[in-house]
Amino acid sequence: MSAPQPDDARRQAEQARKLVNLSHLLGYGGLGAMLVLGPLLGYALHSIMVGLVIVGFGGVSAVGGAIVGQIGRGMQGRVI
Repeated sequence: MSAPQPDDARRQAEQARKLVNLSHLLGYGGLGAMLVLGPLLGYALHSIMVGLVIVGFGGVSAVGGAIVGQIGRGMQGRVI
């Protein structure tokens, strides 16, 4: 197996940075949906089911963001 070329390393670093940024978007967006958006819409629409569905999607988004973030950090060589 040969060492990565500088262009390949730069491309991989860029892809890793994009994955980490995506993980922030998914994680904080999911957390916001779970803590703010779901309860507010559920209350405003007088429907607990709407709130629970939004909270569920927010949870899935937050977990997905954590997984994507670990993949990106692994590509950068800084796995937590």
